[in-house]
Amino acid sequence: EGFTLYVTVSLYAAIALSVPFLLWQIWGFISPALYRHERAYVTPFIGLSTVSFITGAAFAYYILFPPALKYLLGVSEDFRLMLGASSYLDFIILMILGMGIVFQMPAITYVLSRIGLVSAAFLIKNWKIAIIVILIVAAVVSPTPDILNLMLFAAPMMILYIISIFIAWFFGRKRQSDSQVESLK
Repeated sequence: EGFTLYVTVSLYAAIALSVPFLLWQIWGFISPALYRHERAYVTPFIGLSTVSFITGAAFAYYILFPPALKYLLGVSEDFRLMLGASSYLDFIILMILGMGIVFQMPAITYVLSRIGLVSAAFLIKNWKIAIIVILIVAAVVSPTPDILNLMLFAAPMMILYIISIFIAWFFGRKRQSDSQVESLK
């Protein structure tokens, strides 16, 4: 298991270090084909998406991981836990990737509000459904069955939903005012 663990960690590190360069190359290929106003949509999305993913990964590692691990280790007081290094690493990676993806909610809302598919009014109108969906996603993503970890996963999703409402309001209004200005020309 030791050699496999070294290879796995090296692979994850290589992917993590190469993704920014890969995205930079993709952007260098695509950006000349875009109009200026199209680039104005994509550039903030890339920045917001990157910051959101890093924030989600850090949140998972520093906030969510310690209580989840404490719970998993506490459950096994009556029997001997055989937690291998690869299982531990997979647990960390799954949690980090899961929260990194969940934290993309504001970036996705930014794009959807800029192109007019989502508005703040729509998000506010459907907040009850969103809370249920958030709790279901938190229950699926949470590695443990206890309510504390479920709430630790659901709370940031609810906060991100509120942030997404503000993003949709701000950028949706800006988009509407831009389209109104263009119609006056």
